[in-house]
Amino acid sequence: MEAERRRAWIAILLIAPIPTFNLLFSQFTSDGALSQAVFVLSKILLLAIPLWWYLKLEGNPISWSRPTQGGWGVATALGLGMGGVILAAWFVIGVRVIDVEDIRTTWGVFGMTDWRILLAACLYWIFLNSVLEEFVFRWFITTRAETVFGDSGVVKPILLSATVFTIHHIVVLAFSVVWWVVVLGTTAIFVSGLLFSWLYLRYRSVWVVWLCHAIADVGLFIVIAIIMLG
Repeated sequence: MEAERRRAWIAILLIAPIPTFNLLFSQFTSDGALSQAVFVLSKILLLAIPLWWYLKLEGNPISWSRPTQGGWGVATALGLGMGGVILAAWFVIGVRVIDVEDIRTTWGVFGMTDWRILLAACLYWIFLNSVLEEFVFRWFITTRAETVFGDSGVVKPILLSATVFTIHHIVVLAFSVVWWVVVLGTTAIFVSGLLFSWLYLRYRSVWVVWLCHAIADVGLFIVIAIIMLG
């Protein structure tokens, strides 16, 4: 059992820093081609390492994480709630205090003021990146956290998974917005991570969690579209 726990810790520590390293690298390099190459490599590693670990190292059979326990209604309700909170936060607070022009200038270099590029980014984030995040943070990290903490219940695995998920997103926020928005955003992301991890452990399917995540992301991208397209 102790050997399994050590191996689970190694798995978590191996995979957790990859998204953060990719973001930091992109921020501190002026070589666009190299930054893109590191971005692609990081996505490949996030997919390949868990698959290798699960299939080869642990010798498990292929699983498509089929949603056999339901959960679609709960996921939809939570996703709508999250998306609603994001929109409400923008219209109640964001429009009054966030420097829209500064964000447009910062993100405009990536072409995000073009609705076609923004739409492509939205589709990528919802249908590819969100799936990959659930695959890594909810399935791989959360299940390894269960091994780490043994029979102590679901609270500790949920907290660990949500913490790793939040650390990654703090970097995104820190380079984009002012400090107090980082604090609010970090809190919201941590709560989202808790809910996503709980959903996974309750229904044991990344697809159920992805639905919740995707619906919430729609609310986020509505706000981003308002900012970038005016």
